[in-house]
Amino acid sequence: MATGREHALPSPANGQVAGTQTIVRALAVLRELRDADGDVGITEIARALELHTSTVHRIVKALAAAGYVAQNDRTERYRLGREAFLLGRAAERTLGFEAAKPLLERLAEITGESVNLVVRDGDEGLVVLREESQQPLRFTQPVGARVPLYCTSTGKILLAFTEDPSAEVTRLGELKALTATTITSPRELLRELEQVKRQGFSVNKSERVPGVCGVAAAVLDADGLASAAVAVQGPEFRMPDERIAELASLAMATAEDIAAAIPHGYHL
Repeated sequence: MATGREHALPSPANGQVAGTQTIVRALAVLRELRDADGDVGITEIARALELHTSTVHRIVKALAAAGYVAQNDRTERYRLGREAFLLGRAAERTLGFEAAKPLLERLAEITGESVNLVVRDGDEGLVVLREESQQPLRFTQPVGARVPLYCTSTGKILLAFTEDPSAEVTRLGELKALTATTITSPRELLRELEQVKRQGFSVNKSERVPGVCGVAAAVLDADGLASAAVAVQGPEFRMPDERIAELASLAMATAEDIAAAIPHGYHL
């Protein structure tokens, strides 16, 4: 699959009705197709979800009949269909993604750097919107990319603005060194998260990718918790220490504008 990760389904809870289990499995199939780099076969989906191929085949056929999955007539492999596209566009419009896009475009134009919007997906961040810098040398990160939480500016801001950052850090487990400057000590990471929350923004200098800097701010919900993160990213030489305060201010202002664009009571 696209991410190289398997998404085995949890065992059914006591009393869970068969219909609910089928829905859960169907949604898991759609997620596999969403995260795939290309067309996917029944056997691949079944292996990733640890389901019988006959079960996956029935689910995929039902989804295809409803238009949520499309089959290649020649290869008999699958990808998301038109109804999935229309469903996604409706969510983009009603949840605030559509309103957030021009705000990110403005931030990218002002800063001259790449800008993205990241939401949390389990123990990772998921890039949901992206505006690329027009600079010849830039950091590229496509929509759909998944990023670690502990060594990225968006990840750290998402961790800092949670109900219990300490528990979140513990849950991450081992913090692997990706570069020479990656924080691998949970205690040190927690200290930084405390500072991030105090100042309202986070910074990543070569912690995940050498030579790349990121400055992020949180899109806060009514309870003051992060529902998403806005980041400005670029080569470290274009984002020196003396520029961080300016970029942080711009990111925080954009994050506030995005928060205001989200319908009350919802999250991105």
